[in-house]
Amino acid sequence: MAWSWETTHQQKVDDLIRFSRLLYDRGLVSAAGGNVSVRCGDHVLITGSNISLREVTADSLVLCDMEGNILEAPPGLRPSKETRFHLGVYKQRPEICCVIHAHPSFSIAWSLEKKPLPMYTESAQLKLENVPLIPDAPPGSPELARQVTQTVAQSPDTVHAFLMERHGILVMGETVQECFHQAELLEDTAKIAVLRAMMAH
Repeated sequence: MAWSWETTHQQKVDDLIRFSRLLYDRGLVSAAGGNVSVRCGDHVLITGSNISLREVTADSLVLCDMEGNILEAPPGLRPSKETRFHLGVYKQRPEICCVIHAHPSFSIAWSLEKKPLPMYTESAQLKLENVPLIPDAPPGSPELARQVTQTVAQSPDTVHAFLMERHGILVMGETVQECFHQAELLEDTAKIAVLRAMMAH
């Protein structure tokens, strides 16, 4: 089946599919975890609920309006349960065109420390600056959406990467590729922080 957004936003669709699979291949998500969205004009295209990012195709995506109402979707497919906080990010940051939520292990481990993430590398200092922590709340809940939206709203516009306590990472940017690079750098930065903390004991 051809969707109305496939031709109009073909590059975004292709990138969403490609980098969703790369997120899985790089071990930044597992099983059916994580979700990716792109802004398509006044609408948002997001991965479907319980769809593994390793298997994302055009038929795994759902088109919503900015209030979360489903505009186009394969029969029986619901948008990710985290759609609320994706929409919250887009409303707070009009310049943002992509949001990735993933569950990388070292980032989650460091989030449990509830401490600022050290920027030990030149690349992290330059490209991440600082990484705020979004407080824990149940997955898919309105409370989590509020925590995400509030933390993003309180952060400088230059901040594009966040740790989510016990839940992973949230990265945002103008393109899917930019978000993927941020996700990789954030996880590598958390890995270095965890390993250095272990060495210090």
